[in-house]
Amino acid sequence: MSKRLTYDRRLDPPAPVAPLRIARPSGDEAVVLPALIDTGADCTLIPAVVARQIGLPVIDRVSVQGLGGTARQVPVYAATAAFGGIRVLARLAAYEDETVLGRDLLNRVVALLDGPALRLGFGRAGRGRRRALGRRRARGRVDSSHRR
Repeated sequence: MSKRLTYDRRLDPPAPVAPLRIARPSGDEAVVLPALIDTGADCTLIPAVVARQIGLPVIDRVSVQGLGGTARQVPVYAATAAFGGIRVLARLAAYEDETVLGRDLLNRVVALLDGPALRLGFGRAGRGRRRALGRRRARGRVDSSHRR
């Protein structure tokens, strides 16, 4: 894991939170927000006031529904998002004052949630596995069950 963080102990129970840097797709002005890591969230959410403050362009609308809540339409903004050592062009939904890092972005990294140790780690997807597999192939130790 290349990027290691600790859980936010101010939450009860402590929860994985990571800094999420948000900027306009073509700009440098950015804000960094603490984002709750939520593997159950389909999309990444940012506060509507932040999206307006840095002037993110609206590109769509999406229906968002929380636990036991009513679905509602919210704007989707184009942004550059950076977290866990990656930087990507992203679609971010604006929802009240929530900052949630959802599966749409989490699926781009390897994330390790170590609850007992209250630690969170991020790594780049695929690099180590490909290198290790390549070394095994070079040594002739890969059987057909490991081939793609």
